[in-house]
Amino acid sequence: MNITSRQQQIIIAFITGTNSLSSLLVLPAFADANERTLQRDISELVDKHLVKRHGEARAITYTVGSEARFNLSLPKEGLEVYFADENRANVNYDFNRLDALESTSLFSDLEQKELASYNKTFYEKLKTAPRDIIRRERERITIELSWKSSQIEGNTYTLLETESLIKDGIPAAGKSKDETLMVLNHKKALDFSEENRELFSSELTIQTVIDLHKILADGIIDFGLRERSVGITGSTYRPLDNKFQVEEELKKLCNVINSKQDVFSKALLAFTYLCYIQPFNDGNKRTARILANAILYANDSFPLSLRAVDVNTYKLAILAFYELGTLGNAKKVFIDQAKFAAENYAI
Repeated sequence: MNITSRQQQIIIAFITGTNSLSSLLVLPAFADANERTLQRDISELVDKHLVKRHGEARAITYTVGSEARFNLSLPKEGLEVYFADENRANVNYDFNRLDALESTSLFSDLEQKELASYNKTFYEKLKTAPRDIIRRERERITIELSWKSSQIEGNTYTLLETESLIKDGIPAAGKSKDETLMVLNHKKALDFSEENRELFSSELTIQTVIDLHKILADGIIDFGLRERSVGITGSTYRPLDNKFQVEEELKKLCNVINSKQDVFSKALLAFTYLCYIQPFNDGNKRTARILANAILYANDSFPLSLRAVDVNTYKLAILAFYELGTLGNAKKVFIDQAKFAAENYAI
């Protein structure tokens, strides 16, 4: 999938029907656009089967295919304004979305090559590094991911405090027990994934996801599959409220992850779709982040430490997937972190 210009992204956003985004971003962009250029871009999108044309003459309408919607990346400033609108309509769980993701290429050929390049750089450095360097780098990744993932959850541990806690067992002064446990549980979950690589390198099961969540939840939040409805702060998205449907969708997600041929797509699905299902009362996003890393580690791939990610950028990317069905912003976080890993780890 290749959207060749920012204008084509804008066209897709407009056709998708994100009203607030359209008025704030799309219409001003169209005001300066040449009509002939617009028509050419639309025709190109139709030719690529990213947009479908219906009817003729003045009755022509357009719809966006799932591949284009999934790959759409929206500007951060537009998403901020969009999600600030408290009058947005409620959005329910879309049972068709996972089927569409199963049959869609999640990364374009160009993106696949980019990820493979970052992965090769990371792996080559690991192959040639002495064992003590590899051990030190794994420890550094564990510290940075535990810190950043906890920070996303509102934890106030600093990176240096996280290092002291994980390496020396020294809790930071003035922090709550839950904050300390959250950081330590991240380390335990990462240790579990490293010690049980086979659980993440072959057929992912619902039990493995539940076990990973249990480690992250230990002593802080309830564990086990959700049996009641749950709301999401800052979002009008309403996840499933039926335990049996939640379990079925989680099983289906595991099957779709297993069906993907490349590790990057497997990890991206874990990174985003587990959040969408919300199978647990709490701790869904941190479980998704650790699961994605476990899949990557089990396949000798780069980590997603998220150290260089702005917290709001990450949250907006996940919210965009919840409410708008767009995956492009989450993909950008994923690809940027692959680049960060290639440039900063195992040196």
